[in-house]
Amino acid sequence: MSNAYIRTGETRTGFSIVFHEIFDLYHPYIGDKATMYYMYLLRFRNNEQGGREEGKSWKGRNSVTEKFQLSYSTLPLLDEILEASGLVNIERKPVGRGKDKIYYIVNDPLDRERFRDRESDIRRKLATMIRTYGAREKNPVKVASLLGKEMGAKLTDEDINSTSA
Repeated sequence: MSNAYIRTGETRTGFSIVFHEIFDLYHPYIGDKATMYYMYLLRFRNNEQGGREEGKSWKGRNSVTEKFQLSYSTLPLLDEILEASGLVNIERKPVGRGKDKIYYIVNDPLDRERFRDRESDIRRKLATMIRTYGAREKNPVKVASLLGKEMGAKLTDEDINSTSA
């Protein structure tokens, strides 16, 4: 058996750092599309400290549907998944004609210890989403199909009842 080594190749600045917890802890629950959407929002988050816009992402629904193969009907579900996981907070402000302006406040992921402390709450919220959307319509959007196949899609009503509220 050979050992594989990863060596540093050409390096440069102007890149985003990816927290390991995104792929190690969150992705198994939130899935590919929500992870990609979060990473996109994080990429465009305003990191200027102390300003009114600190933490808000200036890219959102229009740009993500244009850039990736996501439909507008999927985005509200991805928003709920990201909110349930604590990765984003969403502010809605009325702008007239029944529409709201959506502001994404993009949070850093929790470290491993803090994630484990909140994991049961995340599980409960995601399982509740599966049940809620499964009961809504004749042809409901399958929330479970958007969630991570390792953990998220396997959540059941038992996860709602067995975790602390």
